[in-house]
Amino acid sequence: MKKINQIILTLLLMAGMLTVGYFWGFKSEMFRSQEIESAQVMMEKISKVFKMVAVEGEVSEIYDYKAYQYIDVSLLRKKALVRVKAKVSIGYDLDNVDFVIDESTRTIQIKNFPEPEILYVEHDLDYYDMQESMFNEFSAEDLTKINARAKEYATTHIEQGPLFQKAREQKQEIMSLLSDMWQKTGWTLVIEDNVLQG
Repeated sequence: MKKINQIILTLLLMAGMLTVGYFWGFKSEMFRSQEIESAQVMMEKISKVFKMVAVEGEVSEIYDYKAYQYIDVSLLRKKALVRVKAKVSIGYDLDNVDFVIDESTRTIQIKNFPEPEILYVEHDLDYYDMQESMFNEFSAEDLTKINARAKEYATTHIEQGPLFQKAREQKQEIMSLLSDMWQKTGWTLVIEDNVLQG
């Protein structure tokens, strides 16, 4: 009986030591996963820009992506619902605008004034329903493609919306303001051979 008690006590001590060792190891930094991050900033290009933002807008869309191999059955399908939130700036790239100053007639002529264009799109994606099958999983290339297509989808929606018309209206307001300003100094502003009177 004494021998059985010693065996039970030894087993209990070993179990206790294993439990303490396990929890000590689990809590210890030595057994935790380590993460190392690094970043390098590389300057690629600096260029001067002369752009005028006329209007900004925001759009929120749901982009539905689905891909399958051979036939559209759940074992071969992957799909994602992505919410695209985009902020867009529409305005004018003035790099190719010509300013012709005629001091004899006190006229400033603006030539080659561009049409409004999308100057900048900042977008954010929320993947809130991703389903993939055992035979068709999402890869990093798929996610990159979804990102690019979602941005393209939002851009197309913006191009068909009212923001470009608002940018054209804003152009007229800006030109009228410039015309008023120059007219007060005795100059006349001409845009694409159209005289703007203040």
